[in-house]
Amino acid sequence: MRLLTFEDYEVRVAPEALLVKPIRMLWNQDRSKQKEKFFQQMSYLFFMIDPRSNYSYLTEETDRHKAIVEQEGLEADFEPSKLLVEAMEIYKKLVITSSTELLNSTRVAVQALSEELRDTKNKLAERTDKGAAVYKINDIMASLERVLKFIPQLQELEHKVESEIQDNSRARGGQKAMFEDGIDIFMNR
Repeated sequence: MRLLTFEDYEVRVAPEALLVKPIRMLWNQDRSKQKEKFFQQMSYLFFMIDPRSNYSYLTEETDRHKAIVEQEGLEADFEPSKLLVEAMEIYKKLVITSSTELLNSTRVAVQALSEELRDTKNKLAERTDKGAAVYKINDIMASLERVLKFIPQLQELEHKVESEIQDNSRARGGQKAMFEDGIDIFMNR
């Protein structure tokens, strides 16, 4: 489901997103004309949860939260409200599929492998009691070759997840998707 998208460096909220109660409540709480606070919260939600997020490579939620707060111009002490957390949980249920779970698990494995390779210098320095190298350069190079073969597979999985999200949001059987022609939203409800 594509309730939120990221286009031209901004998060866009589909009209049907306001049918999700906590998102609608966040909309209604922001009384400003431009809905700046609402869009900040939706940006945070998108960047934290959506598999298409620029921050999805950060597999630890605390690291992702910190990066989003720093790079998206949120206040340094920003913490999601109870209502935003509720909206995030619902959004997660709407966008997470078996494919996205597999992608997330793969990213965790890639992160662990990356950390392992990052420690190569220390591994090459490790020695046995007899002074022999614990890790051989050939073993590390073989691991690196396997990683290089894995990258296209990861990219393919990412593209498949993106396609799956797009396919799930398209109209089925030639019918238009709900609110495809737009909706007049009353802001003071």
